[in-house]
Amino acid sequence: MVRVVVSQSIVDDIQSLLDEVPDSRTRPGSADVELLAVDSKAAGADLTAADAAIRWDLDDDGFQTLLDQATKLRWLHSPGAGIERWPLAELAERKITLTNAAGVFAIPIAEWVLTTMLTAVKQTHLVREAQHERRWADDIPADELYGKTLLVLGTGGIGQEIISRAAAFGMRIWGSNRKGRPVDHTERVVQGDAWRDLLPDADFVVSTLPLTAETTKMISTPELDSFKPGAWLLNVGRGATIDEDALVQALREQTLGGAALDAWTTEPLPSDHPAWALPTMVVSPHMSGSSPAGRDRGLRLFVDNIRRFAADEPMTNVVDLAVGY
Repeated sequence: MVRVVVSQSIVDDIQSLLDEVPDSRTRPGSADVELLAVDSKAAGADLTAADAAIRWDLDDDGFQTLLDQATKLRWLHSPGAGIERWPLAELAERKITLTNAAGVFAIPIAEWVLTTMLTAVKQTHLVREAQHERRWADDIPADELYGKTLLVLGTGGIGQEIISRAAAFGMRIWGSNRKGRPVDHTERVVQGDAWRDLLPDADFVVSTLPLTAETTKMISTPELDSFKPGAWLLNVGRGATIDEDALVQALREQTLGGAALDAWTTEPLPSDHPAWALPTMVVSPHMSGSSPAGRDRGLRLFVDNIRRFAADEPMTNVVDLAVGY
């Protein structure tokens, strides 16, 4: 019997999914899993027997209570993709496996990226502004994505969804990942720091990167100075991977065509942040992954991993605690 700590708000949904017929007859079903429902303070169940847990909020005392009382814990799951705030060293010391929801939000995020790039070339925001002014703006300079060069930093689940959609528009696509692994629909994929050499020829640079010691402020003044005039930077990774001060300066100097950030170093973005006033900056409130379908995808991923965990099979989205993603 595997005992899994879950929030009271999702226990019925998890149980319902567990009660569905497993994909494999040999994979454990609901009879092999006991759900321990707890509130936000981790109260409501005996945690001492828990083997696994799903936890979103790390800020309150409930998370520490879970870690302190669940001494047999072997697996933790994060319903989000970012894990930079998790106590990775402690989890490694206790030999607790951590999984996350990487890929769950990839489809809506990819659609947000394509929407933003299309807005940049079609200038639809200017068309709307002209409509509100009752002005026939037939002088708005529109362009196309076809033939434009897209550089995607991070070709995991999100990056691949972006690439497949961009390919449908006939874009020239380059990618960068840790090992230089080939990716469908890309003309070339580089590894390490080689992506910096591609910046002068990219029309759009999209970052999907996690936050680690290596990626903190990875795109700063030297990188921004390498962008071709008129190029756009889009960030759907972690906010602190971008040097926001350097980006603001670049936009003020009009060396970039524009930037669209869906993640910020400080959220919500302070009202006095200079980004609000920049006409070539798109301020997005960390909503690119928003979609009603995301919740169901996330729960199904978690339940599939419960079955894998109970059957002692390899789980999906296991985080490398040493690397940080």
